[in-house]
Amino acid sequence: MFSSKPYKRAQRVSDNIRREIANIFSFEISDPRLKGLTVTEVKLSDDLSSARIFLSNYLNQALEDKDSLSKALENSKPFVKKKLGQNIKLKKMPELLFFIDQQDSPV
Repeated sequence: MFSSKPYKRAQRVSDNIRREIANIFSFEISDPRLKGLTVTEVKLSDDLSSARIFLSNYLNQALEDKDSLSKALENSKPFVKKKLGQNIKLKKMPELLFFIDQQDSPV
């Protein structure tokens, strides 16, 4: 049956962002360091100002060069944000914060 608890707008938008970022990492990013990443979760603030994006590296379990991956993610932010803006219509696109393997330290 239906839940009586309302489905918050932030949750709906974060689900859409998770889907879109997964598609961007799978099909549109050309950087090979980012090809094996899987979006596990997106936590969006209630005011939609920031999105914490949690990523797992399933294809490359041994992640020797975390600095290289961090730089690749930082360099990809403008591209990912632009693609999100084209696919999800929001007044203001949230700030993207990437986290690897659900750790609490941003990349």
